[in-house]
Amino acid sequence: MPHTPNATENGRFRMLSAGGVALRVYTRDLDRPGVPLVICNGLGQSVEILYPLLHELPDRPIIAFDAAGVGRSDVPCDVTTIPQHAAMLGEVLDQLGVGQFDVMGISWGGAVAQQITRDQPDRVRKLVLAITSAGGIVSWWGSPVALFEIMFPLRYANKAYGNFIGPFMYGGEAILQPALFREYTMHAIRPTYKGYAAQVQALCSWSSVSWLGDLKTPTQIIGGALDLLIPITNQMLLTALLPNARLRVFDAGHLVMYSRRAEVGALLAGFLDD
Repeated sequence: MPHTPNATENGRFRMLSAGGVALRVYTRDLDRPGVPLVICNGLGQSVEILYPLLHELPDRPIIAFDAAGVGRSDVPCDVTTIPQHAAMLGEVLDQLGVGQFDVMGISWGGAVAQQITRDQPDRVRKLVLAITSAGGIVSWWGSPVALFEIMFPLRYANKAYGNFIGPFMYGGEAILQPALFREYTMHAIRPTYKGYAAQVQALCSWSSVSWLGDLKTPTQIIGGALDLLIPITNQMLLTALLPNARLRVFDAGHLVMYSRRAEVGALLAGFLDD
């Protein structure tokens, strides 16, 4: 059954300036005890896309944000890199008064999550990397359809086209159940072309391969066996390179964080509370 979020899924939004860019930041239950989970979202994705997953993480302090140029955040004037995105996130957490935190990176956001873990290891208690990669030339890229749509995001120009091509990017259950993909994207906010292109450029110029072995942070890696966008071989590489990582593979595609959200939520709860 599709999840229908309310206006803010029991949280609140605020605009915070970081790196000279106004970012839209979502917080929930920060007054509750416990280490907050910071979520770095996927390419071109706004916070709203996370609501169904957040519903599976009740009572956990949550921080999420629209990356620069995405959702309701401002578009940066200059080129931004993954280290700059991580530095902006660090500034946001400073303004929120957050010391230690757990961080989860989904797809594109996995790069930011890895980077902030490297840059501020004393603050990151646990790391979750979902359907993401280590970047660089050693990464296994997706299908030709997925690669074309990543570089030339025609799906954002036309909703009907996006609903048609999206399942062939994500793979797995998105192809077999296209209605599931339409439910997933129903509340998405179209990114600006400049902001989207800047995210793609930032990822294409970044890699964590040379320093992943230095990260001692306990890490849960999540992959989809049928993922056509970021194939499972990428998560296997992350697991091999990170010294304190474990891998959970779902029988799903790149839609796993939505289609299998109840199981993912239980996995996250077990890992973060362990």
